[in-house]
Amino acid sequence: MPFDQVIRLLLSEAFIYRKAIVAVFVITSISLLALGTVWPKNYTAKTTIIVDEKNIIDPLLAGRAVAVDVTVYKKLAAQILYSRKTLLKILETGGWLENNPSDLDIEKMSERVMKKTRIVGAGRNLVRIEYTDVNAVRAYKVTKKYGELFINDSVISKEEESRAAFEFINKQVKEYHTKLTDVETKIKIYRSENPDARPGDEAQVSTRINELRESIEKTSLDYQEAKIKLTSLEKQLSGEADITISLSREGQIRTRMAELHSKLDTLRLNYHESYPDIVRIKEQIEQLRNSIVSEKGRRLKAKAEAKAGGEIYVDEGISSSPLYEKLRAGISETKTEVETLRTRLKERKARLKHELDRSKRIHGGEATMVELTRDYQVNRDIYQDLLRRRENARVSMNLNRDRQETVIKTHEPAVIPLRPNGLRFIHFMIGGIIFGLALPFGVLYGFQQVDPRIRNSGIITEKYNIPVIAHIPHMSTPAETAAILVNLRHIVLIISVTGIVYLIISALKLAAVI
Repeated sequence: MPFDQVIRLLLSEAFIYRKAIVAVFVITSISLLALGTVWPKNYTAKTTIIVDEKNIIDPLLAGRAVAVDVTVYKKLAAQILYSRKTLLKILETGGWLENNPSDLDIEKMSERVMKKTRIVGAGRNLVRIEYTDVNAVRAYKVTKKYGELFINDSVISKEEESRAAFEFINKQVKEYHTKLTDVETKIKIYRSENPDARPGDEAQVSTRINELRESIEKTSLDYQEAKIKLTSLEKQLSGEADITISLSREGQIRTRMAELHSKLDTLRLNYHESYPDIVRIKEQIEQLRNSIVSEKGRRLKAKAEAKAGGEIYVDEGISSSPLYEKLRAGISETKTEVETLRTRLKERKARLKHELDRSKRIHGGEATMVELTRDYQVNRDIYQDLLRRRENARVSMNLNRDRQETVIKTHEPAVIPLRPNGLRFIHFMIGGIIFGLALPFGVLYGFQQVDPRIRNSGIITEKYNIPVIAHIPHMSTPAETAAILVNLRHIVLIISVTGIVYLIISALKLAAVI
């Protein structure tokens, strides 16, 4: 149906059920009004804390003091405000501890206070604390106390944190100073016990080893040459002795034998073998031959004895030979040279062994020295870094102690809330009238939607395609009309009384009398 027909039909139905509609209106409006008079009022007090990490000191100490992250205060706000110590002070401020409640009651009251408390990040540098209570003054006092405790505990917490950081870093500085001193002492002791463990010694030792090896090779060659020369001179001296010997005593005997043989041959030309001179000459020749054999034996024996003694046998008869003297002088010089080269070679080999042992010590000591030096450098770098950090921590601690690093203060102080939160009495007053009218008419409209009776003749024509010839309205009798008038007077009276009661209660409530 069109909207205007729906309205007309709804009004006609309302007139029929006017008693029920008035009753529902009166009951609903008066009920909501009464509910508004007893509806609890919740007052919320707010305070805003500003955490300003930028102040005039910040650019002066850039890089020296540790900056404070504002989000730290937001994260720690709940821990600070919901701690048992803070809640006990809040309960004392709100007057909840005046009756000396038990620990269980204190725990329950603390939970209720926590539920009524909100911590909101109102901005980058703002932290807002809200507390809701049925008592506006108590809400103000509690919120104000929350702000004071938050500021005080935040500053104290930051001071303690910076002090703890400084003490920790200072302790680390002392430990690393001890480690650095120990490593320095170890390096000094190791260098004193290992003088070869010095920078550059390895290169010097390598150069020295190469020089000694070259010198040993050269000396070895010279030594071998000198030995060969000595052997050659000894052979020459031995050969010269043999030749000279043949020209000395044995040569003389052989010369004498030759003379006797010549004389024997001459005598044999004239005499027989039995001639006394021939016999005598033969005996002399035989004696000389025996002398040669004897001389050879003596010489061989003397040579064997000289060889066993490491000497060259020289007959006394040839000692005055110039060649012998020259060879003997050469042998003496060569022997001296051989002995010198042998001693030099031995000394060079000993030095080479010493340098090789020193190289081994240097290699072993170098590894130890590198390790000690590395430990020293690492500890020194950490120690210097900790020194810088300690001074930065000291500056931060002093700033926190003097409360200069971060400005934390009340940006918006708490005030006594004048209006309660949520629904107020005026809402119930207006809502009572609106809801008192809407409820019966809504029920009536819903009843029309589900009631199968036809209330409009146009529906018959539209639905069944049957024309409606006429519509006969309801005609009231005079008695019914009189009863309706009486009923309407009663309804007007009831609505008037209800309105008067409504206005009186509203005026008293708004005037805070009830």
